[in-house]
Amino acid sequence: MTKLVMLRYNKPMRTAKISELKAKLSAHIRYVKNGEEVLIFDRNTPVARLVSPGPVAHEDERRQRLIAKGIISPAKMPRVEGQVLPEPPGPMISQSVMEQVWREERDSR
Repeated sequence: MTKLVMLRYNKPMRTAKISELKAKLSAHIRYVKNGEEVLIFDRNTPVARLVSPGPVAHEDERRQRLIAKGIISPAKMPRVEGQVLPEPPGPMISQSVMEQVWREERDSR
């Protein structure tokens, strides 16, 4: 039986046992979609919390932080899905040359 308990200040949280969660997963997913959290119990011990993944904007914030730190650089043009990218200019580096570069890099450490 699903219960509502107070785990945070004035914020009720729905609880469910694992067996109940398995039997009524769709209903619990609806609760989460509506902004609720579900605390999952195994033999009266809390073991997990079912929560919404949060807004997609979170990924944009992360990307902006990585750009600000210089870890990644923003795309010059947005990529169109299904678009085939052109081959890189210049001659391809052979596998034997790359292996030599990697070997020299490892040896210098």
